[in-house]
Amino acid sequence: MKEYKFEGNFYLYAKLIKRMYESALTKAAATIKLTLPEADVLCFLRENPEFDTARDVALYRDVSRPYVSKAVELLVNKGYLIVSGDKDDRRLQHLTITERGKPAAEVLHKAQYAFYDSVTAKLTQEETSMLLTLIGKCAETLNP
Repeated sequence: MKEYKFEGNFYLYAKLIKRMYESALTKAAATIKLTLPEADVLCFLRENPEFDTARDVALYRDVSRPYVSKAVELLVNKGYLIVSGDKDDRRLQHLTITERGKPAAEVLHKAQYAFYDSVTAKLTQEETSMLLTLIGKCAETLNP
């Protein structure tokens, strides 16, 4: 049997990282007059263009559908997103970042990477790569 001994509280660290990420994203979003939900949606779509429905955003970001729906509505009104129907399944609506929305998505992307850099500041590039590989392997066991 494996032995697990963490330096500190693993769950507390995970929660702290999430809180710090949201704080960094909120600050960046405020500079371009967006809310955190709007920033979440734009970041997710920029990073994961293959998952382009509101349902995908809610599922993979672990947020409620109303959270995503309101953000999508605001982003569409600002001209940052377009919503288009699926040609095969009319129940599906695909979300696409517009040319007008791309600069905002880039600002948020840079904020994300600045956050990642701050979290991994004490790691070498090799350690960072190994960390991401290991997290990915652990995540594979979580998805049925």
